[in-house]
Amino acid sequence: MSKELGTLVVVVLKARNLPDDHFYKQDVYTKLTLQGSTKKTGVDVKGGQRPEWDEELRFTVTENATQSAKKLEISCWSKESRQDTLVGKGEVDISDTLRTGEFDDWVPLSTDKGQRGDIYLEMTWFAAGPPPALSRRPSKLKPSERLSRPS
Repeated sequence: MSKELGTLVVVVLKARNLPDDHFYKQDVYTKLTLQGSTKKTGVDVKGGQRPEWDEELRFTVTENATQSAKKLEISCWSKESRQDTLVGKGEVDISDTLRTGEFDDWVPLSTDKGQRGDIYLEMTWFAAGPPPALSRRPSKLKPSERLSRPS
């Protein structure tokens, strides 16, 4: 079993410039997949080309040697009565986020038909385990004076 490294919190904020081939505004949701775990936002009813979700999704990140395990896969879907339609997909390498702790940016979406809009993600990394050990510098005061009150 892989060791847990921490939690990646992803806020799926909004999308822009999504193609909408409907006579009416499309109902849009987003799926995120990381290390085999898939989570999705709620549906923005009549979100059309500029849906907004502002939803927080949490992923447990485990230690894994493969580079593909550090790819967050994003897909945007139009909710349909029979079968949902893929609007666009993209991916983000989370290696920098695991190192710096934060990511806030537009992620381009595409299909085999080309560019299909952008989605805005905010990611925050919380490492697991105890806080780092801090070494305290020695006091300049004698131990007997350090906590004693002046007379």
